[in-house]
Amino acid sequence: MRNRETTAVTKPAPKVSVVCAWYNRADYIRDTIDSILAQDFDDFEMVVVNDGSPDPRVRQLLDGYDDPRLRVIHQENRGFTPTIRRAIQESRGELIAVQGAGDISLPQRLGRQVAALEQDGAAVGSGTSHENIMIGGRTDGLRLVVDFPFDEVTRRELLQQIGSPLNHGDLMYRRSVYDRVGGYRPFFRFGQDFDLTLRMSRYGHFRICREVLYQRMVFFADGIASQVDRSLAQLKYAEIAKGCVAEVDRWGSDVVDIFGANAGLFLKPSGFIARAKAKTALKYLRMGHFEDGAYLAEVAMREKAVPLAVAARIMAWACRFPVSRKLVSQVVGMIPMKDRREFSLLVSRRIGNAE
Repeated sequence: MRNRETTAVTKPAPKVSVVCAWYNRADYIRDTIDSILAQDFDDFEMVVVNDGSPDPRVRQLLDGYDDPRLRVIHQENRGFTPTIRRAIQESRGELIAVQGAGDISLPQRLGRQVAALEQDGAAVGSGTSHENIMIGGRTDGLRLVVDFPFDEVTRRELLQQIGSPLNHGDLMYRRSVYDRVGGYRPFFRFGQDFDLTLRMSRYGHFRICREVLYQRMVFFADGIASQVDRSLAQLKYAEIAKGCVAEVDRWGSDVVDIFGANAGLFLKPSGFIARAKAKTALKYLRMGHFEDGAYLAEVAMREKAVPLAVAARIMAWACRFPVSRKLVSQVVGMIPMKDRREFSLLVSRRIGNAE
């Protein structure tokens, strides 16, 4: 097969390298890879790294392709960040386009983003509007179109958000800037994209293609509990990433640069994270997920006893009594949840099959 890891590299470097870290999700391999191979922009390569997927179908399906633009690498499981780093190290393009495993790039995606970066030399990268498609859970089949209220995202906008407003799966960025900032950092198990885009934003903005060029699959197959745990981790890592920006501005380096994998031992309790966790707790209480909401409220209090965390704990306690739950939902609905500094993504809802 021409797409095996042993393939000799003889052709000139392509304009774009599409990189993808893959773990399981065998049922979505063809949707994802075929969507890239069907792009109307043809100066690209695709590097897919199979991160030790235990499902044997993953290797079989990936090795079943015979396309000179596609290269497949199999490795033992290392986790997402080391895997996406390897995919980029193995690639050669001037521009790096991330592709989420299981997601779909519409045919115009690469061409539109390449044009955007060629027209805007000050941009370090590009994102697009996208469609979220819910897979599994109570919202299975729900489709949400996510747009931006403007045409570029700057460092200022990134710092004003709880997490990254950019969708990692549809990002394209310049390899020169990626190399300059040191790429993804292994410390970040979650939020690695936010950390990267924050560091890249020191050298320019992100140009937004305001048309839907990407379909992102939101998997709820593992249940609400896994979503809660992931959300908590993402919040914490996002706050660390923003703290690193301030440290570099002041000292020239940050806690992750200095202490690496041990950086978490030197972090202070964060009122911002406590409030974010408390907001999430209140949202879960309002949706009727009382156990998860109570758990989040306690986690918020352990982070820092800010007023909103105290309120979340009280609301969670009240939800122990069925007669109080309706009142709690009404009260939570009156609590301001949005930081005034944040901007709102434009979300429109589509109900229907995710086909």
